[in-house]
Formats: sequence, C-alpha cells, structure tokens
Amino acid sequence: MPKPLLSIGIIFKNEIRCLERCLSSLAPLREAVPCELVVADTGSDDGSREIAEKYADVVFDFPWINDFSAARNAVMDRCSGRWYLTLDADEWLDSDVKELSSFLRSNNRKDLDVCTVVVRNYGEIDNFDDYNDFLTIRILRMSTGIRYEGAVHEMWRGPDDGFVNKTLSHTILHHDGYVGLNEDAGKAKRQRNQALLEELLKEDPDNVRTLLQYIESSRPDPQHLDYVRRGLAAVEGKKEGWRAFGPPIFRYAVLAARNHNLPEEEEWTARGVELFPDSFYSRIDIAFLAFIRCWENKQYKECIPWGEMYMAAIEDYDAGRGDQVALRVSTLLGASHQWRQKMLTGMAVACREEGQPARAVEFLEKVEVLTGNLVGETLKNLQECQVSTGQDTAPAILRLYQRITSEPDGKRAEELMDAFLQTAPLAFGPDVREKEAAREDFHRCSYTLYTPLAGQCEVGTAAAVMEAEGVQELDRLLGMVKNWGDFSVSALIHALEHGAAFPPPAGNVRIEEMDRIAKRLSQYKERFFRVACQGAGRSGSWRELAWAKSMAFAAVRAFDWTDQEQGMALAEAFAKAAGGYVSRCYTPEVLREENIEVLPPVYRFGWYAGRAFQALESGDNMGYVKLLRAGLESCPEMKIMVEFLTEHTPQLGPSASQELLALAGQVRTLLAAYDPEDPAVAALKQSPVYQKVAHLIEGLEAPVAGGLAQ
Repeated sequence: MPKPLLSIGIIFKNEIRCLERCLSSLAPLREAVPCELVVADTGSDDGSREIAEKYADVVFDFPWINDFSAARNAVMDRCSGRWYLTLDADEWLDSDVKELSSFLRSNNRKDLDVCTVVVRNYGEIDNFDDYNDFLTIRILRMSTGIRYEGAVHEMWRGPDDGFVNKTLSHTILHHDGYVGLNEDAGKAKRQRNQALLEELLKEDPDNVRTLLQYIESSRPDPQHLDYVRRGLAAVEGKKEGWRAFGPPIFRYAVLAARNHNLPEEEEWTARGVELFPDSFYSRIDIAFLAFIRCWENKQYKECIPWGEMYMAAIEDYDAGRGDQVALRVSTLLGASHQWRQKMLTGMAVACREEGQPARAVEFLEKVEVLTGNLVGETLKNLQECQVSTGQDTAPAILRLYQRITSEPDGKRAEELMDAFLQTAPLAFGPDVREKEAAREDFHRCSYTLYTPLAGQCEVGTAAAVMEAEGVQELDRLLGMVKNWGDFSVSALIHALEHGAAFPPPAGNVRIEEMDRIAKRLSQYKERFFRVACQGAGRSGSWRELAWAKSMAFAAVRAFDWTDQEQGMALAEAFAKAAGGYVSRCYTPEVLREENIEVLPPVYRFGWYAGRAFQALESGDNMGYVKLLRAGLESCPEMKIMVEFLTEHTPQLGPSASQELLALAGQVRTLLAAYDPEDPAVAALKQSPVYQKVAHLIEGLEAPVAGGLAQ
C-alpha cells in the first residue's frame, strides 16, 4: 500500500448512534486522495467496535485514563500520512470535499503547519437550520511533531502558541454532539468534563482558558454563575490569556445574566463591549443579546444601534474581515442563520415603531426563509407595515413568496407553505378588518399585502377579489382559482354578495367541493343565510342548481332556528333549492312516494319539504304538516327544522279559525276519556274530523316513533 497522503484519526467509546455515519461520510475523501483511517476504542461495549472494523484500516484498544490528549496522541503515533485530520465520532464530513482534496493534492509548503476548518454545531437532531459555525484547527502537518495537550478540551500547541495556518472555509465538519448537552441527557458528559477541569483549576485557579472551558461545560448547573464570576474576575485582573479568552467569557456572562434575570446584565454588556470593542463575541453575540433585552422592554430606539452593530459585524464576519483567528477559542453563537433572521424581523419592528417604515420593509426583504415560524413572523411584520404605513410592500411579499415556492426540499417546502397558508388568511376576517380600520394609524387593510400575488396563489387572488370593482372583474378573478380549499371564504362571500356568479363560468367545481365550500361559508351566519336565500331560486345551469342546493343544505344545518322571519325564509329557500335539484336529477318514476326511499336521506327530506310548501301555498295546512312529518321520518336529523316549522308557520298558529280550535278541544277531551290502546282511539285518528285538526292537537307534543310523529 502506498504511503497515505492523509491520516484520519478518531477516538470513540459507545458511539453506536453515530459512528457509522461518521465513518461512511469519509468515503468521498478517501476516494479522492490516498488516506488511512486509524481509530482507537476506549472501552466500547455497545457494538461500536464492530462498526469501526468495517471501515478503519487500523483499530486498536486504548484503555481510558481520563485524558483526551493521551488517547488522541496514541492514534497519531500509529499514523503515517503527510497530513493528519482529526474527527469526533459525533461529527461527519460534508460531502463537498473539493476544497480539502485540492489542498491535500497541491499544497507542499514546508512552512504551513495547520489548517482551520468549519465545525457546524447543531442545536437539534435533524434540524439543519439551527446551528452555529465554529472555526477550529483540525488538520496538522505531521512533520511538525506537534502533539495534543490538555486532559479535556485538548488542543495542539505550536511554538509560542503560533502556527502558520490556512483556513479552509468550505470544508465543514457537521456536529450534533452538543444536542442535549445542557439538559438532563447531557449531565453525565458535563460532570465528566467538569471533574477533569476542576483538577486543572486546582493547579492553576486563575487560568482563563480553563475557566472558559468550565463555564461552557456547566451552563445548566448551579455552579455555573460562580464560575462566570470567577472568569470575569480573572479577565478584569488581566490574567494570562485574558485578551484571547475574555470576549467569550463576557459573552457567557451576559447570557447568564439574561437567563437568571441578574441586575448586572447591562453592566456586563457595557463592560464587555468596552474591553473588547472589535471582538466578534462583542459585536455579534453581546450586541444580539443587548438588542433582545431592549426589544423585550419595547425600548425600540435603543434597539436600533445594537442591531446596526450586529449587522455590520455579520458583514465583516462573512467577508473574512476582522480577527477570524480569535474565533477559534469558542463557538460564536449569534452568527447562525436563525439568530440572523430573528435580528432582521426584530429590526423591522424597531424601525417601524420608530417611524422608519422604509428600513422596516428593507429588513423584511432580507429574511431568508428557513422555518415555518420565520415565515409566520415575517408575514405578520409585513401585514403590520401594510396597516400602519404607506410603504410599498409589494417587492417584499413577492420575494418572500418566491423563496417559499422555490424551496427544493419537499418536506421543507410543505412546512413553509403550511405556515404561509396558516398566517395569511387570518388577515381576511371581518373582525380583523374592523379592528384595523378603527386604528389611529390605519392606512389600509392587512389583506391588501397579498394583492401582488393575484394569479400566483389563492391568497393573492382572494385579496384581489376583496379589492375588485364590478361583477365582470369578480367573475374573472374567481375563474382563476384552482384550489378552493386555500381560497379565503371571506373573499368568496364578499364576491357573492356583490353579484359574482358561482361556480365561476370559467371554473370547474365538483359537487363535493361545492358542499365543502358551502360548509366553510356557513360560518358567516347572517351573511351566508342571505346569500343562500337569494340563490335558492336559480334554475339555470346544472352547476348553478347544484351550488344552490349545497348552500341551502349547509344553511339549514348551520341555522339555530331562533329567528322566525329568517327561519321561514331559509326553510322556503331550502325547499326550492332541494326540490328543484332532485326534480332535475331524478326521473319522475323515482320521484314517486313509493320509490322515494332510493334517494339519500337529506334529498328525500328536500323532496318532501318542496311538496309541503306547495301544499301550504294551496291552503292544504294538514297536507303541509303530514309531508313535513313524512320528511322527518326519512331524515331524522331535520327534526329541529320540522319542529320550528310546526311552531312558526303562520297558517298553523294563532290565525287558525276559532271553529277549528274549538273542534280540536272537543277531540282532545274525547281522546282523554279513552285508554291510548283502545281500538276506538285508533279509529278516531283515522276519521276525517281528526285529520282536519290533527296538526292542532299533536303539535310538538305528538309522540314520536322512528322520528315520525304518529
């Protein structure tokens, strides 16, 4: 085997969760350049050793002696490559190895000692948006003879801590080993590190580097604040290493003050920036924390300079300006994508509140869509700008929507679109519009934010419908809708109230979709009932007839049957729509009483209701009642409607003649004299006299069997 160009070293113990991911990720690099993989097992008993043997060229045992440097140096001692790359088992190499392989093949400089790469620390398992990048030395030229130092948080030390270094900014080691480190699951790992660090601090209590490492290893633990204060005292005392390790210590101090609501938060913020004005830990991390403090206290004027400091530092960080090497001592928290997006949305609020709407929208235009929460926050911010300012928001909403729809990851794309469709339609509700219009700073309704998206999505088309003038334009816009489930029902009922045709002439809406739309519309109660009554008498196309039926059916199910006038109008509209629909859809042979059972229950009731109102119109009050009861037997769910009609139909109530009322009283008296099971009772109920006054006797008190009043 030729001498390897690169040796890759790993130590592991019981890493069954992630070891194979780590080792398999090295395949592209091992194919690109001659490599050897050397791994040390420090005491696994979970099957990790077997996985290592599948991939590694050398696997050996190294009994754990509470010293990370000793284990890593044992690996290095078995390597023979020109360069050495070290990984942890909970890391994996990014699939893009072009930069690294090119460097290894082409760089023979004898004066180059090490290479810095990017370690991307994730905050959640499988959430690749929540991360912080950390620059760290992971590649060493073997001929330097340098070895690891430090029992914990081990590192390579060059002459006078100086290295000739090259940064490989596109070589990324992904890392999820910190997930849960600050929770109960990471307690054992924290305690292991703390024990090792405590031994070091016994020898050198003011070692600023070790204090920083202890602070990082104890964040959720009770002693954390004590070590934060010790670290601050060491920095203020200008102990050795204070310039290098002081900035992240102050950053952690401000973070701890926020988490524990300490009165020193502002003092430590100001002091950290004063001591280290050029450090990224001050300009990014501390500035972000100071911004959040001011934002939560609604001190928007104070927010803006902190946000500006943060933004300028992010530009320098991304461009490679400033002291990037200083970032090797600790993770930079605030440069992550999620923190950047929070700053953009926060600055938008601050600028809007301080009368800078143009800047507010400018910040919102820069938001990168990464999560559903960010989509929702950005939309709410843009809607607020729409309501309270006259700023042109069209470019911002167009750009945001383009980002949502161009997301290549299918799962992510669905998440982003779901967030869009959960937030945007809320702007259309009549209560929302009423509240907005009552505001002193009102400029326009928030739903108008979406009008630039007309034709691109149903939310945009709905906004255009709300703004449209004239039936012709409404019909045109409704004809553009493809997915009625995403279309605002508030916009649709607005269009119907203004005379728009539905289903739209240019559209194609199936009857089951009509039923779903009508059910959604029924939430608007009074407005919907009026529209349903107006459309009940249509006898145009099949589709119009089907829509009238869907509205009528949804209306009677949603109505509470307390208003007599509206209830009667709705019942008559239902009878017209349902009767007209079944008479067009079914043959006369089917629509005979002996065959009517072949219809679905609600259609049967509609057929009976239509005939009942015809009987009422002709003066046959008893026929009206009998047909309603026959309909109820066919469809018991309509009981409340039948009861309402029996009580509130004028022809059946107080307007009945005194003669009929007297006759009904006589019949009641006669019935009371007999046992209900007496054959004479059954004979009386079949008589013409009883039939004439049955609706007055039985009323709502009639016994019911199978849903049919007997």
